[in-house]
Amino acid sequence: MRSSTLMIVAGVLSLLAGLVALVFPLPASLAVTVLTGWAFLISGVLGLWAAFSNETLQHRGWVGAIGVLNMVVGVWMLANPLAGMISLTVVVGAMLLASGVARIVGGFGPYKGTQMQWMMVLSGIISVALGIYIIAALPVSSIVTLGILVAIELIVVGVTLTSAGITLRRTRTL
Repeated sequence: MRSSTLMIVAGVLSLLAGLVALVFPLPASLAVTVLTGWAFLISGVLGLWAAFSNETLQHRGWVGAIGVLNMVVGVWMLANPLAGMISLTVVVGAMLLASGVARIVGGFGPYKGTQMQWMMVLSGIISVALGIYIIAALPVSSIVTLGILVAIELIVVGVTLTSAGITLRRTRTL
C-alpha cells in the first residue's frame, strides 16, 4: 500500500474517532483518564526499575521515589477514574490560566509595540477566561473537557493527514 493511501486512511480514521469523541465526550474523557493512569503506572515501574538496576545512576533514591509516586498516581487514577478525570481537568484549567497570563505578560513585554502584541494579549485573555470557566464549572466541566480536547486534536490530525495524503498523491501524478 502506498504511503499516500496510508496517510489518507489514517487521517479518515482519526477524523472519525474525533467525531465520535465529540459526540460522546464523557467516554472519551474517561478513556483519556485511564490511558493517563496507565502511563503514570508504566512510567513509575520503569523509574523504579531504573533506580534499582543501574548502580551508576546518580540520584537513584530520587529516581526511585518519583517512580513510586508515579505508580501511586497511576493506580489511584485507574482505581478512581472519575476523580482522576476531575484532577486532569483541574490541570488543564491551570495550564490554560498559566499560559494565558504568560501571553498577556508577553504582549506587554517583548512583543510590546509589535504587530503581535494584540494577538498575544487577546489569545492570553481567551485562555485565561477558558481556564477560569473550566475550573469554576468543576466538577461538571470535567465530564466533557478532556473528551472535547481529544476530539479537537483527533479531528485536526485527521484533516491534516488526509490533506497531506491527497497532496502527496497529486504531486506523484504530476
